[in-house]
Amino acid sequence: MKERLVTLGLAAGALALFWFLMFPKPHTATMPPRPLASGSNGEGYFAASRWLMASGVPTLDLHRRFEYLGDKAVSARPTGNLLILTVPFAVALHPDEFTALDRWVSQGNTLLVLAALDDTPLWSAITTNFVPELQKLTRIRFTARQEPDTNPGNRPKTGRRLASTPAARQIELQASGRIGLLAGVIHLATVTPLPSTQWQAKAMDSAPVLELARRVDSADPVLWVKTSSQGAIVVSAYASLFTNDVIGKSDNARLLSNIISWSLQPGGRVIFDDAHQGAVDEYDAARFYADPRLHDSLWWLLGLWLAWVLVAQPLRASIPHAASLDESAMLRVTARFFASVLRPVASAQWLFDEFFDRLRHRHGLPQTSAPPWEWLASHAGVRSVALAQLRECYARTQAGQRVSLTQLQRILSQISGQTT
Repeated sequence: MKERLVTLGLAAGALALFWFLMFPKPHTATMPPRPLASGSNGEGYFAASRWLMASGVPTLDLHRRFEYLGDKAVSARPTGNLLILTVPFAVALHPDEFTALDRWVSQGNTLLVLAALDDTPLWSAITTNFVPELQKLTRIRFTARQEPDTNPGNRPKTGRRLASTPAARQIELQASGRIGLLAGVIHLATVTPLPSTQWQAKAMDSAPVLELARRVDSADPVLWVKTSSQGAIVVSAYASLFTNDVIGKSDNARLLSNIISWSLQPGGRVIFDDAHQGAVDEYDAARFYADPRLHDSLWWLLGLWLAWVLVAQPLRASIPHAASLDESAMLRVTARFFASVLRPVASAQWLFDEFFDRLRHRHGLPQTSAPPWEWLASHAGVRSVALAQLRECYARTQAGQRVSLTQLQRILSQISGQTT
C-alpha cells in the first residue's frame, strides 16, 4: 500500500511540474484585442479588408514572417504589392526580417506603416518603447515634440515639456498639397483613447521625406511618404487611421483607396500583417528545443523517475529463462487445432487431392481434375483389394459421408508404396 501511495504522489508531482513549466498560465487581466485584418472590434481592419475584397482588390492576411514575402503564395508577383503593418508589434521582428522587408520594398513594392505615435490605442498602452524598431523599419528619425511649459511652478526647473494629446481627443488632419496620393482628400479623422505624445519626423538617409498631411490644431506633419530604391514607404503617426471605428469618417477611406491605386500593379496584392500582431501560424522547432524550460522539465522528470525506481521499488529476483518449446508438443497442439475446426470430409478430400497430385507429378500423368483410376488399375503393383477400398472411400467423400481418416491414410500410404 505504501508503494502505491508513493508512486501516486510522485506521478502527481511530475505532472504538476510538467504543467507548471511547459504550459502558459491564463492571465487574470483581459488583454485588448490586437489590430488584425479579421478583427471586428473598433481597432481591427475587418471593414477595410472586406471593402477591398468586395471591390475586387486581391488581399491576403499574412500569418508568416517577412522572410516569406517573396513567395508566390504571398506575393503573386514580385512588384506592385502593398504591405500594411501596424506598430508596435506583438511579436518582435527577427534581424533577418528587416533585411527581407527592405529587399522586398526596394524591388518595387510599397510599405504602409501605421504607427501609434500621436495616438495611443488600448492595445499599445502596455508596449515598451518601439520607436527604435520603427526607425529601423522606415529610416526616419522620430523625436518627441516639446513645447514651452505654461505651468509657472515648473518653468524654473525645465522651461519645456513634451507636447501631448489628451485622452479621447479627436484630432482632425488636413491634407498637404495636391499630389495624386491626396486626390479628393481634404480632412482626415483620428481618435486616441489614451493620452499620447506628439512626434516629429526627419529623414535618416538621403531619400527625402514628403509630407502628406498635418494636424489642424498644431500644424505638425503626421503623414509622410519616402522612396526606397524602386519602392516606397508611407508612414502614419496614427495607428487608427484606417481602423473599423475611423475608416468611414471624413476622407480616410478615400486616402486608403488612393494609396492602394498608387501602389498596386496588375496582379498585385494588399497584404495585412497579422503575424506580428500575434496571429502567427509557424512552428519554430529550434526555439522550442532551445527553450531552457524544456530542459529543466526533462531533468526533473528524469530525477523523479530515478527516485521512484531506486527508493520506492523493491529489488526483484531475476526471472529464470523459460525452457525451450517441445516441437512434438507444438505439432500435437497444431493437430488438435485443425482437428477441431476442419470437418472430416474436408480433410479426406484434401488427402485425396494431395495423393492424386503427387501421383501425376511423380509419373508424368496428365494434369486433370479426374482421379487417375485407369492408371492405378493397370499398374501391376497396386492390389485390387486396396484399390477397391480407395474407390469406396472416395465415393463416400464425394457424397459428403463420414470417412475414417485413419483408414484412409493407411490405404493411401499402402498404394503410394506400391506405385514407387
